[in-house]
Amino acid sequence: MKKLLTLALAAAMALSLTACGGGNSGSNAGTPSGGSSAGGSAAAPSGGSSGQTYELKLSTNLADDHIACQGYYGLAEAVEAATDGQVTIVVYPGEQMGKESDVTSSVSMHANTTDIVTCGPAELSKYNPAFSLFDAPYIFSSSDSMVAFANSDDIQPLYDELAASSNLRVLGMYYYGSREVTVKGYAATNPDGLKGCKLRVPDAEIALAYGEALGATPTVMSLGEVYMGIQQGVVDGQENPLPTINANAFYEVCDNLLMTDHVIAAVTITIDDQTWQSMPADLQEKVLTCVQDTCNKITDDIQAQEAELKTAMAEHGMNVVEVDKEAFKANCAPIYEKYAGTWGEWYDVAQKF
Repeated sequence: MKKLLTLALAAAMALSLTACGGGNSGSNAGTPSGGSSAGGSAAAPSGGSSGQTYELKLSTNLADDHIACQGYYGLAEAVEAATDGQVTIVVYPGEQMGKESDVTSSVSMHANTTDIVTCGPAELSKYNPAFSLFDAPYIFSSSDSMVAFANSDDIQPLYDELAASSNLRVLGMYYYGSREVTVKGYAATNPDGLKGCKLRVPDAEIALAYGEALGATPTVMSLGEVYMGIQQGVVDGQENPLPTINANAFYEVCDNLLMTDHVIAAVTITIDDQTWQSMPADLQEKVLTCVQDTCNKITDDIQAQEAELKTAMAEHGMNVVEVDKEAFKANCAPIYEKYAGTWGEWYDVAQKF
């Protein structure tokens, strides 16, 4: 009789646990479910939302007052409004959650410390080398063409591959600025004019390649050392988007600004795919719409800022040089040949935009 009573109690407890449901609440619920599109249409959970809430932590290395970081705060407000508070985003600026590479790694491992990382394509190329396409010179004709390609249906298979292999799901990209050259002397309009110029570039294989293609002698140096490096003649110049040039006051040590536009720089908004797949399809759709609207707004804001900064550089006394971009692009042919196998079809797809 005691044995029967024990079995009955065990059965009742099991039934009670099943009725309570097996899903976890919060931003880190769910398990991976393969490669759906960024909108979640292929492998997204079916049906509408059940009232479950998701608090997502977004990490950025940008300062709180950076124009793009302000866009992230706008994204948080838009998502909360669009989902009636079911999805909220908390923004952590200034590397509060860690350096970009470390945070990206933690998101990839589903470490449950951060849900969204805003990182450059160079970081994602560590997980899928095809993303190096976005850091290559003269791939895109304009910032608008880059953003159109990066947020198109055409590129979704690449995002699916990345998510399936690394748990990193790209929801959107925005324009971060075009890389220009500032240099002491060397008022070059073509690659021949930069011969002998020691040009600081980031510590990346693709950067060394495009530094050489620009006609210069590429020299790796940390960004924090560049101002003094130019001042002391260790290097003759550097290349960065105008907001970075302005923030580091390179106009004080360089007299020429070469408008090479050699790289149309991008930043991604990338989410933990396990977290993404745990969200119902209707919430995914609303969040994705907010992300893409945010990418468009940040792009517009940075384009406007660049126009103002170009004028500001001239007011600081810099000689703004309009260059022969086709001559610089022609010098990049060896890069395209070298990376053809890495990029595969994506180079040709990008050229359609």
